[in-house]
Amino acid sequence: MTLLKKILEELASSNNDKGITLGDAIYHPYTLLYGNLRQLHSKNSLYQTVLRAKGKDFIRRKKISGKTYLMITKLGREKLKQLRKRPDFEFNKKDQEWDGNYRIVFFDIPEKDRAVRDLLRNGLKDLGFVGWQKSVWVSKEDVVKELRKFFEEAGIKDYTLVVETKDLGSSKLEYFLSNK
Repeated sequence: MTLLKKILEELASSNNDKGITLGDAIYHPYTLLYGNLRQLHSKNSLYQTVLRAKGKDFIRRKKISGKTYLMITKLGREKLKQLRKRPDFEFNKKDQEWDGNYRIVFFDIPEKDRAVRDLLRNGLKDLGFVGWQKSVWVSKEDVVKELRKFFEEAGIKDYTLVVETKDLGSSKLEYFLSNK
């Protein structure tokens, strides 16, 4: 789940009509983050995401009884609906012996789908893929079916390609993957 989506989810579902206090968001950022998001995002990335969301009018500040609260806006609720439609890149590596095949993912995702492209890159890193170029990633993990399903759900199937091969033609890359 993306950090922006998580923040908007928390603000949309806060138990009171006030939202979350700015103090909690800044001084106790992990009230907004739990589970694997706490490990994946720093306090600084949370702060930057909140600033960007405020700049795009997805959230706003409101003073109530001397306290400043963060609240989701109408535009933020619309953005949250869009984010909920996007698939999350969440599937785990399989604990199995390597079958001798490398998986190469090629993609050329348009700028209009930048968020999905960034989600894909981060997901590939999490799965143990190594970036060969910005849009070419390699791994030993057998996740081809899961990747193709994600590509279909994310609407990027026509911009992606997954290839399995026994020989990468690059001893340097093969060595790097073997020692990962």
